[in-house]
Order: sequence, then structure tokens, then C-alpha cells
Amino acid sequence: MNFDRVAKIYTILEKVVFGNQLQWARTCQLDMIKDRQRILLIGEGRGRLFTELLKVNTGAAITLVDSSEMMLTEIKNSMPSNNLANHKLINLSFEDFKPIYRFDAVCTCFFWDCFEMKKISGGLRKMHQMLVSDAVWLNSDFAINPQTSGFYTFLHKIFIRFLYHFFKVSCEIEANKLHDITLLGEESGFRLQSRRWHPSLPISSEYFVSK
Repeated sequence: MNFDRVAKIYTILEKVVFGNQLQWARTCQLDMIKDRQRILLIGEGRGRLFTELLKVNTGAAITLVDSSEMMLTEIKNSMPSNNLANHKLINLSFEDFKPIYRFDAVCTCFFWDCFEMKKISGGLRKMHQMLVSDAVWLNSDFAINPQTSGFYTFLHKIFIRFLYHFFKVSCEIEANKLHDITLLGEESGFRLQSRRWHPSLPISSEYFVSK
């Protein structure tokens, strides 16, 4: 998997295709971690959640882990150095990341959809072990709303298939389809508290706590 190839155009590409809708999913439940002190961001990309989190939680120590060196470079180049002073930007795959302390919140935005089920399950168990009891997990990703009508479900599935084709060609992601992150999360030690669906796109935002 190599997101270096799209790092420089990623934000532009996102805005052209989705407008601000992915950002809505990233931030619509951000109040749930506004008082957390040690926050882990996994696969943060160009740092759009990171930027908003710095506004609502000025006291947190944030650790950002991403396998794309170019994505992290873009974050560093777009922000004043003093904004990064108390935070860690780590260029590693989540699989290789070994924290020195536990976190009381974690965020994953459009990350788990890149992987097959076995790697998601293992990654969620590893993530759970990095957290204190009652930690918060915010997850935003593509998902098919079961309440959507048949015609729109069909359109959403075609759209998701197109996205997978694009990112498989451009970034060599390993996944071919979406998996039920809610179910896999609950099997890995998390309890779903709330889920918000976008009104017209196959996107959701989930708020979990660790059991």
C-alpha cells in the first residue's frame, strides 16, 4: 500500500469528489474526545482531522501514525512548527507501531477500508490493547446504510466498487470490498455508543468505548 503517490493531490481530489462530506464524517462526533489527554490518530493522511482536533482540544498530546512519508511531510509543511511541538508524527505502518504508553482516545478515518478482514480483526485487537479502560474510539468510513432504498443501495455499491478500483490501481490497497467494522469492533473489545449516517452518501461516523 503506497499513498505517497497521491499525497500532493489527496485533499484536492477529496474536495472535488466529496466536497466537505468526508470532513463531516471525521468531525461530527469530535466533541466526544475534546477532553481526552492522549490521543492516537491512525492513518491520518493529510491531517484534516488533526487540524480540527487541535482547535477543540488544545491540551491533548496527539500521536499521529501513518505509513506514508509524503502525507506526513504535507502535514508538516502546511502547519506552523509550534503547532506540532507537543505532538508526535510517526512514519510507520500501524502494524509496526509500538507505543510507549496507553491512549484514552483513538481515531481512524477512512483507514480500515483499505484492508481485508483478517488484518482488520488483528489490527482492532492490537488497537484495543493500546487503550486504557473506557477509552473512546471514533471511526469514520464508507458503509452501506441498511435503511437506504434498493435503488440508492445499488448506486452506492457501484460507487464503492469504483473507489476500490481507483485506490487499488493508484495506491495498491489490498482490500476489494467493505467489511462490517461495527461487528468486528464489538468482537475486538469495543462497544458502539452512537452511529451517524450521511443523508445521501455511503458514509458513517461511529463512536465506541473500549470495554
